[in-house]
Amino acid sequence: MARGIPLGHLEIEGTLKPMIVMAKILSTLILVIWLLRRRVQIGYAMLAGSIILFLIASPTWEKASASLQATLLEIRTWEVMLAMFFVMCLEHLLRTSGTIEGFMKSMKTMLRSDRVLLALMPAFLGLLPSLGGAIFSAPMVEHASKRYHLTPENKVTINYWFRHIWEYSNPIVPALILGSQISSIPLGTLVTHMVGYTFLALILGWIFLLTGVKFRPQKQLENQTKLEVSASLEATLVESTLTKTSWHSVRYILLALGPIIVNIILVVTFHLSAAVSMGLVVLAMIVILRLRWKQVIRMMINSFEKKLLLGILSIMFFQNVLTASGLVQELVALLQGTNLPIAIMLGLSALMVGILTGSPQAVVAITFPIIAALAPGSINTATTAYIMGIAGAMLSPAHLCLIVTGEYFKGDIFKSLRPVLLLEGIILMIVMVTYFV
Repeated sequence: MARGIPLGHLEIEGTLKPMIVMAKILSTLILVIWLLRRRVQIGYAMLAGSIILFLIASPTWEKASASLQATLLEIRTWEVMLAMFFVMCLEHLLRTSGTIEGFMKSMKTMLRSDRVLLALMPAFLGLLPSLGGAIFSAPMVEHASKRYHLTPENKVTINYWFRHIWEYSNPIVPALILGSQISSIPLGTLVTHMVGYTFLALILGWIFLLTGVKFRPQKQLENQTKLEVSASLEATLVESTLTKTSWHSVRYILLALGPIIVNIILVVTFHLSAAVSMGLVVLAMIVILRLRWKQVIRMMINSFEKKLLLGILSIMFFQNVLTASGLVQELVALLQGTNLPIAIMLGLSALMVGILTGSPQAVVAITFPIIAALAPGSINTATTAYIMGIAGAMLSPAHLCLIVTGEYFKGDIFKSLRPVLLLEGIILMIVMVTYFV
């Protein structure tokens, strides 16, 4: 027994301390999640969480100063912000140059398969992350689905699922870039370990979403009206014109896919940071498209997304406050005394955060600082938690892409989520088997 301190008091203190640590962290996370569910921008939500966390964790000027300096002076903060800025620049270039529109027309002429187009259109636009970007591929899915017996819910699910197959492997996905920076695991390493899940998502989507009785083409009416005949002839004429200008089709395809492929090669093969690789890609596109200085300046101004960059800065600040507060170290000691594998425990936390927020960025922002402390440099822990977090975000009714797609097709989003639940369930089963085997 310690001198002057009753044994019972020590036992109570030892029991209460873990509960107090968990209560402090959970109260902060609940606040952040509540703000996100009320459509508060992620930057402001994470900033509010940082302030509350600081206030309930023995606030001192030294802790505040250390957190602020770590956020503003660390290179990784500015690397991730630069990377996201260049991503927005690339999206602006491809959109304003007509490359995206030309790519879609070219692929439609070349493939001549509406079922392939149903997967390709949302998948291609999903390569370029943009908030609520599913609305851009929705009209293309609507057009390609005319020959089939698809309900609005079928269309919602197809557009929603194939748009997000890249969440595991596209090195310009914000959540991946942020996860790499927080966990200090090279982006190329994360992509290499999870690229298989992109192919798995594609295969599962094709089997469960693009096959079955509903994809038997509707029988054409025997007596076509003159208007239908005219439209058919017009479509044939357009396809003939595109065939004659096949070089333009190839050019659009190269301009659309080239930057993404080159960026993946630079990150995975040459291990360049996302900021450097994206900067080189954007510079190359400026030269290829022969942009003038005025156009370059306009691109930079239009690509400066203050909300997105503030969000990234706030997330990095939250991580540093969490570290400076000392709560992470106490949480590490607490969790090391449990028998549950850390990766599974953090994965379940990421799954719940994803379901509650519907945001992959929020999943990374909330769970990865804890992963960085509990299992620094552990690729298995990081990828397990990330994949489970993506599953949660995909199953969330709060996911913005799901909401805008449901509004476009006038479909019931909860019915649309039923096939997603099946597909994500299969992916999570494979994650569990992979982890324990």
